Parts: sequence; C-alpha cells; structure tokens
Amino acid sequence: MDWMAHLSLEHHEACARARTLLDNWKSRAAETEQARCISQQTMSELLAEGLMQLIVPERYGGWQCDWPTLVETSRIAARVCPSTAWMIGLVGSHAAIVGRLSSDCQAQVFADGLGQVIATASVSKDVSILKVEGGFRISGTWRFSSGVDHADWVIVSAKSLRDTSLNPVLLFTLRIGEVQIEDVWHVTGMCGTGSKDLRLDDVFVADAWVTPQSECFGAAPAGARRNPDGYLFDVEVIPYLGSLHIGPVLGCAEGAFDECVAALRNREGSKDGAAAKARPTLLERVAESAAQLSCARHLYHAICFLLHSAGMAGRSLSVQELLTLKRDRAYLVRLCVQAIQRLVQQMGTAVIFQASPVQRHWRDLQVMASHLDVNWESAMLAYGDFAMDHHPCDPAMKG
Repeated sequence: MDWMAHLSLEHHEACARARTLLDNWKSRAAETEQARCISQQTMSELLAEGLMQLIVPERYGGWQCDWPTLVETSRIAARVCPSTAWMIGLVGSHAAIVGRLSSDCQAQVFADGLGQVIATASVSKDVSILKVEGGFRISGTWRFSSGVDHADWVIVSAKSLRDTSLNPVLLFTLRIGEVQIEDVWHVTGMCGTGSKDLRLDDVFVADAWVTPQSECFGAAPAGARRNPDGYLFDVEVIPYLGSLHIGPVLGCAEGAFDECVAALRNREGSKDGAAAKARPTLLERVAESAAQLSCARHLYHAICFLLHSAGMAGRSLSVQELLTLKRDRAYLVRLCVQAIQRLVQQMGTAVIFQASPVQRHWRDLQVMASHLDVNWESAMLAYGDFAMDHHPCDPAMKG
C-alpha cells in the first residue's frame, strides 16, 4: 500500500534486514520445529540485526519503531519460519511493555545491554499472591511463555482471588533466574516458539517491580514521559498487542501458498505448469486461494493503517473502530486458513510427509488461528451486536 512507502527509513531498513535472513531461517525451519525452540544461531542473528530491538526505546539504543514495522518484519519472517516470526513480532513487542513501566524499572532492565529479551505469561493456575512489607510473595504456574529459553526477563500477570483490596490484575517483572522453566511444550504446531511454562515458588517481588496492569496498558502510563515520540509507550496498547498475530498469520499463509503452488506444479510434471492447465478445477482453486490472500492483504493494510494513524494522532480507538478491528483481524485469519486448506486438500497425501514444508506451515497456521485474540465467534458476535443496535445511517457505522 502507498501509505507504507512513506514510513520511516528505519522501517524499510528493518524489513530489508529480515529479507536478507530468509534463506538462513528457511534452512533451519525443520530443525527449529524439532528442537521446539529457535536456535541460538537464529537468536544471535535477530539480535545482531536489531530485529529484537525494533520497539526498544531510543534512549537505550533501540530503534523505537512504530507498530507497522513490528508486524511487517514478522510477516516477512513467517513466510519461511512462523516460529521465528513469533519471536520478532510477539516476543519483540514486550519491549513496549517495559517502556511503559517506571523509569527505574526501564533503566534496570536495559542496564545489562540493548539485547535484553523479555518473555511474558498471563495464563495461570494455582496462583497465590500475598502482600508483605516492601512487596509481594507470589507462587503459581504460568503457561505459554514464548521464547523463554532465550529470555533475560519475564513479566507475569495475575490477580489475587483472596485479597480483594489488591488491584484486579498486577504485572510482576522478574529476572529469568527467579523463575523455573518447565518444559511442557510438546505441540503439533508453532513448536519452535518454545512456549514453555513458568513456575514461581514463593518468590518475593519488590513493590517497585509490581505495576497494575490497567495503569501499564492504559493511556499515558508512568514510563511514557521517559520515551517521548513513541506512541507505543503512550496510547492504550491492548489493541496493538492483540493485533500482532496478523503479521505471522498472513506471512505463514503467503509462504504456504508459494510452497503449495510449487509442489502442485512439480506434481503435474512440468516446470511451467503446462500440464496443470488441462485441469481447470485445480486452476480455479489456486485462483480462489490467491484471491482470498489478496483480500487478507487488504485487511492487513487497513488494520495497520488504523492503528498507526490512531497512534500518530495520540488517540484511543472508538468503540466502532475497536469492534471493526477485532472483526477484521478474525476475518483475515479465516481467509488465510481457508485459502491454504483448499490447496492442502488439492495436494492430497503428498502434504503429509515431513519433507514437505507445506505440512509445517499448515499446522503452524492452524495453531495461530486458534489464538484467543483472533477468535471468530467473539469478534463477530460483538460486532454484530453493535451493528444491530445502530441505524445503518449512523456515522458510527461508516466503513
């Protein structure tokens, strides 16, 4: 889209750096899946090229890029390795959370250097939070902590079910050495994200490292004053964090489409696909999948433009905009899944062999599509309910 051409030089430089590494990541994709974690070599590349520092505040030496850069670089990476893309887009975004914490917390996190990797976890069980003098003692298990094997810091969120005087949800920032990593990440897709469990056993967290989630994620948090000119540190951030999946999902589907078409062309026994032209059903299915991905790209750019323009204006999304955002990102994911499912079915049993990158892309895509932030039912019901309560000529319903 034309508007993306006018993004910063840093945006285009970051995208170019991601493209130069695609061959490396593609060659390691199978290994990454088997290891259930990206390799140290890949992580070193991400750090060396600044792709894990895209959102790190400028005052600490980071790029302090805007949201489209984060999502676009992850889209590029996902064409060959969605797990690596997840590290760039999802794990890399956690620097924005740190940039919203107090000045002291930010300074200490980045005191050890620019290449600090921050993991998070919010899905928890058996959590105990006890307020004590000077801080909290917390215990429990937190799930789905992507990239934790490479992390220097972790941020976990939880609420106390016993002490109603505490803020409903608190963020606890800890050094990696204070948590136990439990390897339960035996899954069928997105294996390379290494999204393992975290265990805390009566760990003390000082008050300075505990922040109410509503204050951190809301507009104008404490850390925003330290990082001016970076809207990801200042605006309500949940719509941005919840929309990061569109980069890896779209990139994964684009990569899968290319692999499917190449495999179908080879199966027909002609490099130029001449034999396939005698099979109109195949051609129709390829065309329909391509059209769906084209529609998904339009939604992708619409979402990027909405969030970037709102961020640049320093404003929160309206109710209509927020519901449209959720609707569109869920629809984008559905389009991507349908486009690749059609081609996978066309390929038949050829796709089931591990040597085929299509099967990995297909499994990764389905796992990402199951994420709560792109849930179809909740997004469509919420938008439909809003639409039914507003007259079609209501200005709020434009678009």
